Formats: sequence, C-alpha cells, structure tokens
Amino acid sequence: MIQTLIIAMPGVAALIVCIRRGPERAFLDVYLPVLLLLPQSYFWPISGQLSFSDTAILPIGLFILYRSKWHWNTIDLLIIAYMAITIIAEGMNKGYKLGSQNIASHELCSILLPYVAAKRVFQFPSLAVEAGKRIVLSLAIVSILSVYEFRMGSDLFTRMFAGIFPPLGNTVVFRSGFMRTQGPYGHAIALGIVMAIGFRVARWLEWTGSWKNHFRFLPISTIRLCELWIVAGSIMSLSVGPWLGTLCGVAIVSVCRARNRRLAIASLIVAVILVAGPINSRFEKFISADPQIKTGTIDQLQEDSAYRSQMIQLYIPLIEERPNWGWGINEVPALSGITSIDNDYILTAVVFGVYALLFKVALLVWPLVRLPIISFPLRPDDPRASAAFSLMGIYVLLLFVLGTVSFGSTDGLLFILISGWSAALLGTPGYKVREVEPTVLQPTTKLAFKRVMV
Repeated sequence: MIQTLIIAMPGVAALIVCIRRGPERAFLDVYLPVLLLLPQSYFWPISGQLSFSDTAILPIGLFILYRSKWHWNTIDLLIIAYMAITIIAEGMNKGYKLGSQNIASHELCSILLPYVAAKRVFQFPSLAVEAGKRIVLSLAIVSILSVYEFRMGSDLFTRMFAGIFPPLGNTVVFRSGFMRTQGPYGHAIALGIVMAIGFRVARWLEWTGSWKNHFRFLPISTIRLCELWIVAGSIMSLSVGPWLGTLCGVAIVSVCRARNRRLAIASLIVAVILVAGPINSRFEKFISADPQIKTGTIDQLQEDSAYRSQMIQLYIPLIEERPNWGWGINEVPALSGITSIDNDYILTAVVFGVYALLFKVALLVWPLVRLPIISFPLRPDDPRASAAFSLMGIYVLLLFVLGTVSFGSTDGLLFILISGWSAALLGTPGYKVREVEPTVLQPTTKLAFKRVMV
C-alpha cells in the first residue's frame, strides 16, 4: 500500500497542476524534477509497472493530446514507426497478451507521452528556456548530492527509499581506486550521459543570455556555477564513453558556431583524416586483449573496451539468425562470458530486429540532416540557430555513446525529450517570435471597486 501511494504521488501532483495551471506548467514543475531527481528503477506493483516519471507523464500527456492541435512532421512518423515495430516484434515473439500489450503500455509512458509533451512545451521559446533551467538546476543538485556517494560509497537517492521498496541490484563499480557515482540513474554511465546532455543544455542557456542572475555572495553567474557542478558530476561518474562523446559534440558545435564555417569544417575534416589512422591502429591494439583472461597486464578500461569488441562479434550471428523481429525482451540466449549488452545498436537489433534498429538510427540521424538546413542560413547568435547547434551536439554525442552502452531509463527518456525539442524546432517556422506561452483561462468577473482610497 505504501509503495502505491509513493509512486502515485507525482501523478496526483501533475494532475492538480494540469487542472490549475495547465499541462505545460505541470511538465516543467512536476515531470522534469521527478524524472531527473528520483530513481526510475522503483515501480508501482500493479500491471504495467509504472515508475515515478510514468505516473507523472500520464495526466500531462493526455491533457496535451486533448487540448492541443497536432502538426505532423517526419520525427513524429519515425517515433510512431519505431513504437509500432517494437510492439509487433514483441507480439511475434511472445504473443499479443504477453508481448504487445506490455510493451505498448510501457512505451506509452516512456516514448509517446513524453515526446508529445516535449514537442508542445518546446514550441514556445519562453517555456523552452524554463525547461532548460529545470534540467540544468536538477542536474546540479544531483551532482552536489553525489559528492557524498563519491566519498562515502552510499547512494543518497536510493537510501531514502530503503525499507519501502525491494532493494535494487548492486551496481557499485570502482575504477582506478575511485567509486563511480551513479546518482538516481542506476548506473555510472547513465549518469555520465545525462550530465553530458545537461552540459549542452547549460551552454545553450548561457549563449542565449537567458540566465544572467548571480548569487549574492559569489562572483559567478548561476548558470556558470551549474555548469561547473555538472562537469563535476560527469567527472565523478568516471565514464570515458560520455567524455569522448562530449568532445565529439563540442567539436561539432564549435564548427557550427564558427564565424567562418567553411574554414572550420575544412579544418575539422583535415584533423579527422590526420588522426583517424593512428587512433584506429592504437585502438585495435588496445582492444585486442582477451577480457576473460586476467593477466594483470591490462587495466579496467582496456578490459572493458576488449569486452565490448568481443561482445559485438558474438552477437552478430544471433542478429543474423532472427533479423526481422529479433528474440524479444528477456529472451535473448545467454552467451558465455557476456554479462550485459553494452551497445544500444546491438541490443536493439538482437531484441527487436533490424527494422527497429533502422528507425532508431533514423531518429538520431534525421535531425542531424534537417537541423543544419534551418540553422546555417541564420546568424550564429540567432536563438533558433543556438538551439539547433546545441541539439546537433547532443545527437553527435548520443551517436557515439550508444556504440559503447545501451540506454537506461532516464537517459533514454531524455533522448525522447530531445526528439520532441527537435520536432518543435523543425516544425515551427515562427519559433523565434512565438514568445507568448499558453496560459490557463482566468475568471473574467470584474471587481466591484476599481480603486481603494486610504
């Protein structure tokens, strides 16, 4: 009973805010903090297994679907196509009741409704700025609280639910003698991905000058302090993949924001050509070790890289055996020495099939094709261009990182929110001038007295 009440609380709060102030405010004031500050690994013990963010998004998404006009674009179709393929794949593997119904209810709360809400909110620049502030401030809070986990080895985000929910599996990992913090996201790599996305959002807020206030006793702006804490959170995760992905995103954003873009693009191409060969050669040698043989001559990072290389080679035959609909969730045959599929592309193909993989990759690549088209003709300091460049950096980051890890819960949901933001940006020609945010209808009854004399 207590589990039900706790999981339902965000949904009740979101419903109240939807009624009083509108679903857009509920998305900002309830859903985003719940998504980023609470563990999504605890579930409502009923059919459907709803998490904190699931109960919060249900009233918000349904209100928006009921009240808003919908304008279709390509990302909408890709989202629906990916959902349809995964639902069909589960049905082919497990049957309609065991497979399709369960994944359909899950993807309603984890894909469709978050996407619908994000697309609606990010259509309005003022609300987009507010959403960015919520994301950045929430991640700064996560980083501050993660210092305790990094130093003491105890996760404050899960300790608050100890004794209420069943204990989660032990995912504590050390690297180079330091504990890798995971915050409320269930794994250190998930924390690293979330912090990397948050850093790009913070940089966008700083470029647009949307957050200029300072702390009273500190000679530093609020946004810059949040950026520093987000960087600290990323460092405490000790996740190399998100770090490298962040650097790739920084390179792309720097090229886009350069005054002479042609020169910047040419310089980037030349740099890639010059370093690609040596880096590839050293990387092949780096991953050539056998991760199952503990010789003492390789470190943890090299062992992890070798494991991922070996994992890809072992799973490709399984994908070729069932290329259309995959094997199904929790039905993939266990392979000797493989404890997890640390590659989202491989995981998608082996679970749902190649068709699902194609649509997921399209969700990552299509915005990278369209965003430059709308942003390059604009001035680099144009608000729409700044948003497009930031989104491009996030997509490049994700394209790289997903080759080293599979999506978790919060990082996967952030990807859906980013897709909604991209759809809003690409499908709203007047994005720059739509400054009026939706408001709740107010009573029109006039007061009896227009002035009060003292």
